[in-house]
Amino acid sequence: MNRRDFIKVATYAGLASAFLPGCFSQSSSPVLPDQNQKKSPQGNTQSEVTSQTRRLVIAEGMDPETVMEKGLVAMGGIGQFVKSGNIVAIKPNFSSTRGPEAGVTTNPILVGALVRQCLQAGAKEVRVIDHTFSSGEMCLEASGIRAAVDGAGGRAYTINSRTGQFYSAVNVNGEILKQADYSRDVLEADVFINMPILKQSDPTGISAGLKNLMGVVWDRGFFHQTDLHQTIAELAAFKKPTLTIMDAIKGITANGPSGPGPIKEWKQVVFGTDMVAVDAYGAGLLGFKLTDVSHLAIAAKLGAGNPDWQSLEVVRV
Repeated sequence: MNRRDFIKVATYAGLASAFLPGCFSQSSSPVLPDQNQKKSPQGNTQSEVTSQTRRLVIAEGMDPETVMEKGLVAMGGIGQFVKSGNIVAIKPNFSSTRGPEAGVTTNPILVGALVRQCLQAGAKEVRVIDHTFSSGEMCLEASGIRAAVDGAGGRAYTINSRTGQFYSAVNVNGEILKQADYSRDVLEADVFINMPILKQSDPTGISAGLKNLMGVVWDRGFFHQTDLHQTIAELAAFKKPTLTIMDAIKGITANGPSGPGPIKEWKQVVFGTDMVAVDAYGAGLLGFKLTDVSHLAIAAKLGAGNPDWQSLEVVRV
């Protein structure tokens, strides 16, 4: 991090701390997930479940079908988000030609399980999309996404062509990101589900929900050529997902975002309607303090979410 970036992080962290008490502590200890949170078989904590919008659900296990089912139940059921006749857009990460064992793309079985849940809830159509780094066809095949989504009854495809079919020009109105060609599938969907994999990223520290949104715009080069953290945060503030489901079953902890790198198994899938809170929890799993990930502080300042995940009702199942 250069001096300019350091000052920017410190400034945003200070601003965020003014309205998010405890989020950006000056303590040298990282903000880590509470591994001792009491579990409940029903997905409830000791107090009664309030609104699903005030909840962070951590579903534990290695079987994607099981963790998807129990995580959605703990969020109040898929019917809280998907209604009969809805068009659903799901944005996983399948931007690499490495297989799912590499820990750099969203688990395909997890994605397929979500597609089935949406269709069972009455969704008219489920579209699974990404703007991939490499050949779209190779990414769809190697990641296992095409087979999993087709088998579940959805449609998986890349948005790798800058045409009216895939993108519409929008006014983001950010300080740096003024406009963008943004995914039409997401803009037109009744429900938008962000489905990142948690992993380390050399440019941004972590790659999770906020960074995953770079796959719904055409010109990602602009982000890297200007201020990556600022533009990621501005994009996150433009359109918030209905639900974020973060695949933290396993992911790389170095040499990200593409790898190969050392893999760690957290054996978790994290559910929440506040994408910034979900990412902040993921930062702790990777061993980062919140102030190490400046796009989270900036996103909080812009009103995209609250990184103080511990202020939510944390439910472990």
